Amino acid sequence: MTKQRRRGKELEKDIYIATRGIIDETGFRTLTFERVAKKAATSKPVIYRRWKTPFELALAALQDKIRRDNHGKVDEIVLTGQSLREDLFQVLHRFLVSVDVIGKSFFREILAETDRYNDSLAKIINDNSSVDINAINRILKRALKRGEHVKKNLPEAIKLLPFDWLRYRVFVQESIDEKALELLVDDIILPIYLEDK
Repeated sequence: MTKQRRRGKELEKDIYIATRGIIDETGFRTLTFERVAKKAATSKPVIYRRWKTPFELALAALQDKIRRDNHGKVDEIVLTGQSLREDLFQVLHRFLVSVDVIGKSFFREILAETDRYNDSLAKIINDNSSVDINAINRILKRALKRGEHVKKNLPEAIKLLPFDWLRYRVFVQESIDEKALELLVDDIILPIYLEDK
């Protein structure tokens, strides 16, 4: 009896599992469409039709793992905080979990070789920026409903600040513990996001 051909989400899932397996076993630099096709028991043309480069496939596979492990993206998290501060901590902890799933060394490699991945990286940064801004917008909306004195019309660059701050620390290999998060939230973000009382 012949094996039934996989399509759609089932095939995509197998390709993502194969991709993550190769990255885990031998690192991102060894990732090729040929290796993924062999490991996923599919053909190279199937992969070429969906992704332009191994880099795009790698990020798609890692983002799929983040969604699966965390039940959605950062802007889909169920917020449970009782204040702007608590919601910020919840989202930023989740963001750091996502960075850990991607892998700090992989993350640094991408940032260190932006020329090599320029087109793909620009799209990924734009997509992730939209997710990050949505997450902050949800947090700010909840804070306003609670009666917190949130500044209106915050620029997008300010909304992205907590995520950019954390990405930079990952890039320069600084540890990000609870004290670092408290510094970010209490000394940087809250004074910017809240009106002076």
